[in-house]
Amino acid sequence: MSIESTTKPAPPLAFVDTETTGLDPFQHDAWEIAVILRRDGNDTEHVFHIEPDLTNAEPKALEINRYFERTSNPDWTWGDRQTVANQLYALLNGAVMVGSNPAFDAEMIAHLFGRYYDQPKPWHYRTIDTTTLAVGALYGKASEWTRKDCDAAWYRKVAKAVGWPWKSYDVSRHVEVEPPAKAVAHTALGDARWARDVWDAVTIPDAFFAASDEQLAAMAGDALSRMHGDQQ
Repeated sequence: MSIESTTKPAPPLAFVDTETTGLDPFQHDAWEIAVILRRDGNDTEHVFHIEPDLTNAEPKALEINRYFERTSNPDWTWGDRQTVANQLYALLNGAVMVGSNPAFDAEMIAHLFGRYYDQPKPWHYRTIDTTTLAVGALYGKASEWTRKDCDAAWYRKVAKAVGWPWKSYDVSRHVEVEPPAKAVAHTALGDARWARDVWDAVTIPDAFFAASDEQLAAMAGDALSRMHGDQQ
């Protein structure tokens, strides 16, 4: 007789970003939504465009996300609102939403889902903000260094480095992730990829330190081969 495990599979991660016509989910719309769904270690990218109501749009928001510039591209197309909602719902149902201030994105998406679903928030109840995650990792290092050096100045160094309120781009650089370049900043997919990279920088060990002796030898061999090739 076999004994089946009762452990539930881990929910997928959904790295999410929205571009919107403003900051108020009751007055403004999400017009571009990106989801990078990570399931069983594999990432799939999804981008959706929904034509918004610009009646109450904030000019500054449209300037920052380059709404008119981007949507005037001849290749730009809008998706059907309900079709997009259905596809998004399937992606986010049960997933853990991760992003830069994902609570904002969650509210925007929830208002879209509220038009079609009784449960407008199908994702895991705890969203994860990558800036908060990264700052926690930096303070964790401060704790480690403090114990090692018997010097609590490390906490002040972290506080000075990340500032207050925390600035996401500064925090990102301190975990060695360069923020999105100007060409992709404030695009939904560009920012979702950035959130994914910050998550990985904090939660996945460096390959060098996680590798076995055999893997390290293979890495060294590959590096030497490349160096030898460059010198020829």
